[in-house]
Amino acid sequence: MAEVAARLDISTRTYGNWERTPVEEWTDDRLYALVKALEMTDQQGGWLFRLAVDREPPEPLNGAPARATSPLGPARPSGPAFPSGPVRPYAPMQRPAPSADPSTSVDPAPHDPGTLSYLHDYAAMMDAVPLPSVLFDRRWDVTHVNPAFQALFQGMRQHPTAMPDQNFLRFVLFHPDAGAVLGDRETSWCLPLLAQLESALERYEGDGVLQAIRSDIADDPIMDAAYRCGLPHWMRATGAAAVHHDGAVRPLHHPDPRWGRAECRIVDETPATLEDRGYTRMTLVLREHRSAGTTPNAPRGKSHLRAVSGS
Repeated sequence: MAEVAARLDISTRTYGNWERTPVEEWTDDRLYALVKALEMTDQQGGWLFRLAVDREPPEPLNGAPARATSPLGPARPSGPAFPSGPVRPYAPMQRPAPSADPSTSVDPAPHDPGTLSYLHDYAAMMDAVPLPSVLFDRRWDVTHVNPAFQALFQGMRQHPTAMPDQNFLRFVLFHPDAGAVLGDRETSWCLPLLAQLESALERYEGDGVLQAIRSDIADDPIMDAAYRCGLPHWMRATGAAAVHHDGAVRPLHHPDPRWGRAECRIVDETPATLEDRGYTRMTLVLREHRSAGTTPNAPRGKSHLRAVSGS
């Protein structure tokens, strides 16, 4: 509090009074001052205004032209920031081409041989991990899945565009069987990914693949209503921290009867080499399901975090 007060050039006591004031009663001048003191970007400042007073800033925040912004700020599919450079996925598996018009897509630059060699070796390392793990790019196009991931989704029927080893976002949103594995699918999986898509579309509005996904959402009345109406309310209720995958605990229905109804903690394991090129690696750490009546301090055996192999 003392550091923020110093940046605002007010006393710590005065700033304490600010924090005790209901946020919806804050004036525009106070919000603008906080944006400047905390060195927020335009996107972060827009998010602050939306959460505080449920509207966009009436004037530019940092001298830039005012425009509608996502309340989320930029986000990788499972982490805090998109890379600034172009991306082109390495594809060791065959998958159908995106349905987007190539003329509207962003055509990323090809990888150098060293990067391709690194990706091959990284895929081999993923295959040795007994936990379900998937590597995808900024469009959620899947680059590699390991055997444990394949085992988790082995019962999925064929779908023309939404298989879990083709595009993870499309799978979560559109595959009719996704809810058979993804527990509490709408709240725990769909809404966080819709929030990330909103942020991605703001940053890469000319990307044809992302626009094609948004178009398919618009064609589904229920999904479109969730995107346009349900998502803002969910964001206000949960906050931006609920958007990103890393660390989230979400329900699963594992086809292996040893697990059945379970939970997973999502861990973002993306190394800097891949993050700089726009990739995200997401690993699901399987956990035994704990009901509301479970005693928190009850002793747990070695099986509490046991891994399920690809077999």
